Amino acid sequence: MLPEAPLWLKAVLATAVVYASFSAVRLAGWLVTDRGKVRRVEEEVRAWEERRRRALEARDVKLLERLRREQRRIERLKREAELERMKAWAAAFVAWFAILHFLGATGNLALEIVLPAPWGYVRSPLATWFIVSSLWSNALLERLASLLRLARPK
Repeated sequence: MLPEAPLWLKAVLATAVVYASFSAVRLAGWLVTDRGKVRRVEEEVRAWEERRRRALEARDVKLLERLRREQRRIERLKREAELERMKAWAAAFVAWFAILHFLGATGNLALEIVLPAPWGYVRSPLATWFIVSSLWSNALLERLASLLRLARPK
């Protein structure tokens, strides 16, 4: 029989499994999204909204009428972009449950792991750690991605 691993090693391995799984979930959503299409639609909608704002400020009736005729097309474009986001969400959701199912089928979800906490180590099932980590990591990764987009030169 193998010797018992130290608590810190169990915590590190459990976290590595969780983050590898979460990376696979994010990758699934990333692969099904047409990011170029979403970016083009967002730019076009922003430009239309800016033209509309300027027409309202200038009280240009002819331009407002032309923009009103374009409004249906802009709303359709917004729905298309939202559909792309929903495809990414659905793919990530399916991947998330597939990983949960795989970990459960192999018996690893029931594994009790020991995680570091400010007051010492806490025993937790891997399923709990997977769910909690994927929820707060998503917010963290979204924030990091938005900061990277802001820092990237145009």
